[in-house]
Amino acid sequence: MASDVMAAWCAEHRFVGPARLDGFRLLFLRRSVRWKAGAADVVPDDGAATWGALYELSAADVDALDRKEFAAQGGYRRREVEVVSNGRRHRAVTYEVVEKAPHELAPKQEYVDLLVRGAEERGLPEDWITVLKELPRRFA
Repeated sequence: MASDVMAAWCAEHRFVGPARLDGFRLLFLRRSVRWKAGAADVVPDDGAATWGALYELSAADVDALDRKEFAAQGGYRRREVEVVSNGRRHRAVTYEVVEKAPHELAPKQEYVDLLVRGAEERGLPEDWITVLKELPRRFA
């Protein structure tokens, strides 16, 4: 979500707005090679919702995100979802972990900080930002 990360990977992206993904929970079920710690995943959960950012992307940007998320190597895969942004429903794509760990893996503080920074930059709800800030307590 962070603006500098999106700019580095997706030269043609356009931020649409904050987006809520209903029926999914944020968990950390992949050991990231890059972070050497837990990395984010979305997992179906009827009673949950996860917040993120909705973007319009070019085909080249989607290809770049596939490379970033190691889609060809089986790290993450695209998943079609429906999100709510600016009071409207949108068809969208998110990434989910292909081979999920049997239990959550603690993310690094720097990873959590990046999630928080992106959420603040993109205007996600304060209660969601609080959830992100409190992630390290889940793994203490």
